[in-house]
Amino acid sequence: MKDKLQVRVLLTPTHREHSFFLPLDLSVAECANLVSRLFERMEHGYWQSTGEEDLMLCDPDLPSTGELLNPNESIRALKAREIVADGSLLALM
Repeated sequence: MKDKLQVRVLLTPTHREHSFFLPLDLSVAECANLVSRLFERMEHGYWQSTGEEDLMLCDPDLPSTGELLNPNESIRALKAREIVADGSLLALM
């Protein structure tokens, strides 16, 4: 899928990881909201979407691990700057 990026997202309360395809033209905030709403349905009782979620880099192979992604930046821009790539591990916070 050339207009999407496949990432792994860790849900911190359950320590479960799920794969998602994120549209490149969405902002980080839009993707965090989308993933959060999906987790609310998938992990009923463990996660409640508030609309205030963030995505954080969690990949031990990246130097910027532990940093929150800029909510206003597009996934495409992060990919172009090699901050995220297919298979990157993110945490929903």
